[in-house]
Amino acid sequence: MFKKTILFSLLSLPIFASSVVVSVIQPVAKKINITVEANAVVESKNKTFITAQTTGILHFNVIQNAFVHKNQVIATIHNEVRNKKLQFLKNTLMSQNNAMKTEQIKFTIAKEKYKMGVGAKNSYLSEKITLEHMKESYNSIKNKYQTLLLEQDNAIIHAPTNGVLTNLQANNTYIHYGTHIATLLNKNNLVKIFIDGLYAQQIKKGMLIKLSSSYKNCDATVINILPKSTHNLIEVIAQPKGELPLNLHVNAQIILHKINALLIPKEAIILVDNHPAVYIVDNKNIAHLFFIKIQKDMLTNAFIQQTLPKNAKIVLKNAYMLHDNLAVSIQ
Repeated sequence: MFKKTILFSLLSLPIFASSVVVSVIQPVAKKINITVEANAVVESKNKTFITAQTTGILHFNVIQNAFVHKNQVIATIHNEVRNKKLQFLKNTLMSQNNAMKTEQIKFTIAKEKYKMGVGAKNSYLSEKITLEHMKESYNSIKNKYQTLLLEQDNAIIHAPTNGVLTNLQANNTYIHYGTHIATLLNKNNLVKIFIDGLYAQQIKKGMLIKLSSSYKNCDATVINILPKSTHNLIEVIAQPKGELPLNLHVNAQIILHKINALLIPKEAIILVDNHPAVYIVDNKNIAHLFFIKIQKDMLTNAFIQQTLPKNAKIVLKNAYMLHDNLAVSIQ
């Protein structure tokens, strides 16, 4: 029985004495961008609010979010009552104008007779007063007519500039003077980015932003940081270097700063009590546990903080099989 125990111990010795076979790599030092990701939306740089300059029933010639050109007719405001008043005042002015011409003749005759001493002064003064009253009445009606005529001209609404027409008032509705009927958005757009308030102090004007979407990818530059916060998100305004459609939702990546980091395969990283770590092999082929800080996580690799010893050899293959101060065999 003792001989069998000795034999088993001798046979087992090579197994427990053998080290884990590993492969090692050396990290690659690189400069990387430290970035923050955020959601963003494309908004108009300039907004023009179009208001009605008359009263009536609104009829649009274009549809919501249509692109319009400067001076293009976008809507008309129809008012049947105004049209009838205009026609009535026009006829009244024509009638009064004819009456004034007749009265002017009567006044001229009365004036000449009075000068010649064959006409009564009262008759001359009466014709003069009558003519002045007729002129006052004519001018009053003419002012009303011109006011309604101006409203009639304003009933045809033109686009003040090129842009996208949005926020249209309901078609065929009765509106009053001064009613907001549409918003014209300038083609030159900006990007509004919603960033976690934790990064508020790090965002500066002039910072570069990478914009990505299903439409296109392009760069942008921070031009303003708004002093307000909603749900702990600050609003950052950026000017895109490419043309983007209005209301497009994009992903924004802001480059905060550059740092020196080490690039290693994620296969070499293990978790110890939820903390990332690697094994470093010394000149005696002993593996030592070394905790690391991940600066940037990627698909198969990771950038880690540059805290490893110079020329460190990191275990790649079989790192998960090791423990601190274990002897290893390098493949």
